[in-house]
Amino acid sequence: MPAEARPTAVVTGGARGIGLAISEALIADGFRVVAVDVNPKAVAAATEHPQAANGALVPIELSIIDRSAVEAELARLASDLGPVAALVNNAGMTLPSTFLDQTDDDWDRIVDVNLKGTFVMSQVAARQMVGSGGGAIVNIGSVSAHGVRTGPPAYAAAKAGVEGLSRLMAVQLGPHGIRVNTVVVGTTATPWLLGKKSEQQLDEMRASTLTGRLGDPEDVAGVVAFLCSPAARHVTGQIVSVSGGQWIA
Repeated sequence: MPAEARPTAVVTGGARGIGLAISEALIADGFRVVAVDVNPKAVAAATEHPQAANGALVPIELSIIDRSAVEAELARLASDLGPVAALVNNAGMTLPSTFLDQTDDDWDRIVDVNLKGTFVMSQVAARQMVGSGGGAIVNIGSVSAHGVRTGPPAYAAAKAGVEGLSRLMAVQLGPHGIRVNTVVVGTTATPWLLGKKSEQQLDEMRASTLTGRLGDPEDVAGVVAFLCSPAARHVTGQIVSVSGGQWIA
């Protein structure tokens, strides 16, 4: 499909890891994807992606918690490319800590990116979708919200908040033709994970799944692409676990 005929999808954290796999899957389904990322190196690398040359992938450096910047950038994109038809809130971050040593500053940073960022991006994009007759939003959650993995309490709380926010969004945005779903992601073999964990740790993670393997970014991307597609036109307010059975919804 020519790039100029494509509807616009926005993927946060879309220039690397799971986000890039989602971007590629949506492009394959006919979207032009604006890959929003706060990491300048990832954005620069994405500009060299084969799909960037024909305009199907548009990498943009943007902080999802900077409301004024988000509003300005999405308004510019709507003017240049058309209103957002699909939004995937994939961007997230965490910091190492436990319940007994989590600091307030780290709590604020983690909750801001994972929960507030999802709210800001969704609200700004949904206002465009209301004006254009509807759209699809997919929020990326985590098995950490369900006690499957240990880690910082702020991350677990923020991802649990994403699930509650998603349900509320589905209820309030449904009358406007906007579908909202959540994909709960388990341990996924991203370059970041593979570079940080030992083979023993990876084996322990594999053993925690019912499939005996880590997820691939493409496993998540395929489900997200379905939820953004017309094939999922009657699916909203749902939580879908893509975790190899680490958490069964």
